[in-house]
Amino acid sequence: MADDRSILRGKPLRRLQRAINQRRFHHPYRCLLVVGQPKSGTTWLTRLLCEVPGYLRWTPSSIKIDSHHFRPGDLSPPPAGYTVVKCHAPPTDDNVRLIHESKHPYVLSIRDPRDLAVSWSYYVGLPGRDKWANPEAVSLEIPERLDYYIERVLPRMMDWARGWTARMNPAQGIMVRYEDMLADARGCMASVYAHCGLTLSDDWITAAVERNSFRKATGREPGQGDAAAFNRKGIAGDWRNHFTDAQKQAFKGVAGAGLVEMGYEQGTDW
Repeated sequence: MADDRSILRGKPLRRLQRAINQRRFHHPYRCLLVVGQPKSGTTWLTRLLCEVPGYLRWTPSSIKIDSHHFRPGDLSPPPAGYTVVKCHAPPTDDNVRLIHESKHPYVLSIRDPRDLAVSWSYYVGLPGRDKWANPEAVSLEIPERLDYYIERVLPRMMDWARGWTARMNPAQGIMVRYEDMLADARGCMASVYAHCGLTLSDDWITAAVERNSFRKATGREPGQGDAAAFNRKGIAGDWRNHFTDAQKQAFKGVAGAGLVEMGYEQGTDW
């Protein structure tokens, strides 16, 4: 029987559906987490985990669009049913401790910081983003947004990546690169599902990946961009189409060593 506190968490109809799913399905873990930086593939991973019958998206009340800090009781006990939590939680002592104490499996999503910069530069210009995400950058053109990102946003994004990479518990977390998902989403998800204790056939995984492909989600081929869309382009290496020589040098000054640490470069000659 679900814990009374967990039954009361969430919207009424979704709570009922979760309670039914808890009786109907018997997965090894009640809650799965996707932790990643914005525009690193977290939405894609979350949708693929929610393809598993019984799992539903759920967000703790403490996780807001502009704040991703867990509170005690958010994850332990988990809400009724089987849930997938997507967040951009930074690797603070409290966040890391609460996630690890929950014992829930988590997927750590990372992406080439240069492509994150480009994706962010388009994303902040979408309708409504000016209300919370660096509003002073919205009026800038894309090249100026990149300058802004490198100076004002990139340092904390590198701290985020370094912090989670260093503090990830490999028995509980699995790291997934956005670039690897682009190259072999089926293979990546086979590893993710196995990490979460889920036994799924190759055919099932292939079909789930296809249902959530860039082509299915947007009606466009990868690389066919739409600057006004959440799923803008769906490729790796787009930074090469945007960075000036000056921006490359500025980026190296902040994150050159980090790119090597993360395995995205072998040196600073790029």
